[in-house]
Formats: sequence, C-alpha cells, structure tokens
Amino acid sequence: MEMKDIYKAQRLWLIFVVIVFGIPILQFLSDFLTNPSIYVERKANMKQEYTNINPPENAKKIKESIYNKITRISISTDYTVEMGKEDIEKYYRKEMVNKGWKCKGRDTDGALIFVKGDLRFGIVIDNNRFHISLVYRGSGPVF
Repeated sequence: MEMKDIYKAQRLWLIFVVIVFGIPILQFLSDFLTNPSIYVERKANMKQEYTNINPPENAKKIKESIYNKITRISISTDYTVEMGKEDIEKYYRKEMVNKGWKCKGRDTDGALIFVKGDLRFGIVIDNNRFHISLVYRGSGPVF
C-alpha cells in the first residue's frame, strides 16, 4: 500500500468521524441557539408529568434519581408496596391509561412500557418492589 493510499484512507476516516460526531452536536446547537432554555423547560415539563403519575396508595419510596445530561433527561424511583406483582401491574395499567398514556407491552428487559408523545414510562416489578422511570425521547421542550 502506498503512502498516497494511506493518506486517502485517513482523510476518509476523518470525514466519517466528523460527520458521525458533528450531526448530534449541530442538532444540539440548533435547538439550544434558537431556544436557550429548551432543556430547562424540558426538565420542568418532565418533572410535572412525573409527579402526575401517582404510585399505589401505600407505596414507600426507596430511592429517587434524576439523570440530567445536556440533552438526555430521565427520572426514576424505586418503591416497595404491600401488593403482588399482578396487582402492581394492574394498578399502573389503569393509572397510565387514565392519564392519557398508551401501553406498548414489554421491552426486551421485561419492563412494561407506556408512551405519551415523546415520553417513555417503564416499570419493572420484582414481587412487591418496583422501579419506575420516565425518559424523554424526542426534541423540544413540549411533549
């Protein structure tokens, strides 16, 4: 292989890397420059939507966390409750549908998934413990 071919391959690789990493950066900048508060608004809207989803009446919160990384936001909470797995699932199916969510079934990890616009709500149940999470999968502050 000649040096000329090596330089050509290096340039092609560089172009590929710039395109792969450049597109998400440009998308972020275009969203951010047109609306600098977009991610603050998105986080506030998500928190409001999350607080509208009520856990079962006697559920005890174990841990809550908010993952906030520039464009990705997720909120999750672990609970324990004196209900069986089937009753927890039945409760959330009713709760979520009543609040305008659509059940999409289970994902590959076994989580029960609900969607509402660009929001994705998942619940993983292990006996009387369960983990819920809300993730935004879109662009813009409004769902």
